Amino acid sequence: MSEKIIGILGGMGPEATIDLFTKIVKGTKARKDQDHLRILIDNNPKVPDRTLAIQGKGPSPLPQLVRSAKGLERAGVDFIIIPCVTAHYYYEPLQKRIRISILHIVDETVKYVKHRWKGIKKIGLIATTGTIHTGLFQKAFSPTGIELILPNPEIQKGWVMEAIYGKSGIKAVGPSEGSKRLIFKASEILIHQGAQAIIAGCTEVPLVLKEGDLSVPVIDTISTLAQAAILMAQGRTGK
Repeated sequence: MSEKIIGILGGMGPEATIDLFTKIVKGTKARKDQDHLRILIDNNPKVPDRTLAIQGKGPSPLPQLVRSAKGLERAGVDFIIIPCVTAHYYYEPLQKRIRISILHIVDETVKYVKHRWKGIKKIGLIATTGTIHTGLFQKAFSPTGIELILPNPEIQKGWVMEAIYGKSGIKAVGPSEGSKRLIFKASEILIHQGAQAIIAGCTEVPLVLKEGDLSVPVIDTISTLAQAAILMAQGRTGK
């Protein structure tokens, strides 16, 4: 079976896109260049802010998402992955406008948790306010019986969103000790509330929160998506 070409609809943000590309490369068993997977990337940072759009404070990102997805489709990719969780609020209308499949980062995360962490009953979610408001993770995990624990509004705004969007946040200056400290503090509160694992539910979060940083497992959505993409490209699973 011939390998499939992966399309990355990226730029939201660029560092998360690099992280996804890197994890696909490092996650592929290869002894030479030719053993690696072919990947086409549209790093489109001009996509309007997803959280602002969901809150009714900015333009919809859907037209730019469609433009990039169709461009990747024309370029010959076999399926698309998107290293931005909040953008998956637009998954269904985007999927309807193209012929190739889009792997859903939240669905792949749920599959991973059910397979890898069968005994977990409560998970803390660190994500953008947009993602939390859409209920993407809440809806996906609802049938599993796993309870999601969310930061309270003050911690969400003052720690999580500040770490991602603030003047010294990941989107502004890249990973830093300050943003790591804020995400760590927010995660520790969720653990204190009973979380048995923490989902890095924004694709910027794995840039500062790694497995081993906390007393519970860190579920890296970018790593989960990378592994799902590798399997699909190699024809070992997928839609």
